Amino acid sequence: MSIVHLTTTGPDGGDAARDAEAVRALRLRGADALEAAYDFLEKVGDSWAFLRAQVLCGARPPGDLIERLGDVQAADGSLPIGTLISGGGLGFPSIDPAELDRDATALVGTLEALLVAADAKAIHAEWVEPAVRCLEGLQAEDGAFRVPSVDSALSTDEIDVFWTGMVAGVLGRTPVSRPSTLEAAGAFLAPRFDPDKVENDGYSALLAYSHYFTNVADELSDEALQWCGRALEKGFRSRQQDAVSTLRVLMTCDAQAMPGATFDVAELLERVLEEQAGDGGFAELSMQGPEGRTTQTFDAMLAVVRLCAAFGD
Repeated sequence: MSIVHLTTTGPDGGDAARDAEAVRALRLRGADALEAAYDFLEKVGDSWAFLRAQVLCGARPPGDLIERLGDVQAADGSLPIGTLISGGGLGFPSIDPAELDRDATALVGTLEALLVAADAKAIHAEWVEPAVRCLEGLQAEDGAFRVPSVDSALSTDEIDVFWTGMVAGVLGRTPVSRPSTLEAAGAFLAPRFDPDKVENDGYSALLAYSHYFTNVADELSDEALQWCGRALEKGFRSRQQDAVSTLRVLMTCDAQAMPGATFDVAELLERVLEEQAGDGGFAELSMQGPEGRTTQTFDAMLAVVRLCAAFGD
């Protein structure tokens, strides 16, 4: 089922013209929002987030981002923790990077790097295969991927579901992951899936299950994604989750649609634009200050670009 239900024609030519004019006006607002968000990231000084914004806006070639990621890769294929967690995004359970052991640090940093590459459509870069092998080596015997958390709002099992779904989901997007790794992750995740976990247990479960079941073939995928899609739309309609977080699920899954969910592109874009703060950034209510808003701000920029592209020419 497509998420795109645009009304671009009406019963007469006048309605069609008014619709086209509304789309043009919305696109112009989107361009203004991109410029303000770009300026925000430049001023805040998160070099990773700003580089991603530069590539997104065409100020630098994608190769610059891919080369920088490759430059910080260690001999074992791991990458250091970068920008996603410090920038306050992606629904990560709270962690203390200083308290993580070597394996957990490698897992978080390498996952971050692959997610950044996936957003940039660069999942085929040369450094990706060593990164994939690194993550595969960190899988537990029960199929889970684990990172210690200081998030008291989530149970240990919920935290394990998040990391397992996110790691296995991004591995499923690469052309070099081992089927046995993905199958083991599925054997861990499938028995733990329950509609309540995406309906009521919060954003982390929704994001992780959506990511895994979108990118890895599993007997439970169709059913699970129906529940995830309904929960995603319900959260958006009730405003329990903002538009940027809603779109982050679709962008992380690299999906323009999710079974059970129906969205209008214009409505989504309007909601994203409403969420921009006066300083150009997003997630204005973050307690971490501007430095803790960079990931959401980039996510909003990526959402604006993709939503405007969905209107077509």
